[in-house]
Amino acid sequence: MKNKVEDRRIRKTRKLLHDALVSLILEKDYDSIIVQEIIDRANVGRSTFYQHFEDKDGLLASGIAELGENLQKVLAAKPVTGQKPAERLLGFSLFMFEHARDHRSIYLALGVRKRAFIRQALQDILEQVIKVHAKPVLGKAEKLAVPFDLFVYFLASSFLSVMLWWVEQKNPLQPKEIDKMFRAMVMPSVVANLK
Repeated sequence: MKNKVEDRRIRKTRKLLHDALVSLILEKDYDSIIVQEIIDRANVGRSTFYQHFEDKDGLLASGIAELGENLQKVLAAKPVTGQKPAERLLGFSLFMFEHARDHRSIYLALGVRKRAFIRQALQDILEQVIKVHAKPVLGKAEKLAVPFDLFVYFLASSFLSVMLWWVEQKNPLQPKEIDKMFRAMVMPSVVANLK
């Protein structure tokens, strides 16, 4: 019972800190935000913050990691019967486009394209997601025309480039429209590498 209460408290504290950081990001430049502002906004103590995170970048990275966990859950719950292998490999894309649409102001405020550590964290979660969902589709990596890690890197970085371009557009397309375009661009490579 005690562990459940502690887990709930930890989740609540982390949510308060994440929400505080997001609200500050929408108000001011990320680089000018200091930990004291985050803890004041979240109404938690300094020592509590440092029990959970090393700094504000760690807090932000934790939020990105949570996005990856949510993406894995969504994909695990999706039925894959009837889908072609290439389509299953790209099952993450619409969810991510929808997430970017829903959080566009945060992506813009963060200037994700300019911040290497944020872009790398997004790249890492996409690669993890693709690897998990690629293994059952691909079976042995020998089936690929290129090394498995390069294939995963290509898919993740291609998606990330398209998503960031799309987020920065003044009148972005709907998620389903940009997802269709993304798939049209990468599907030939995916299909060619699955032979």
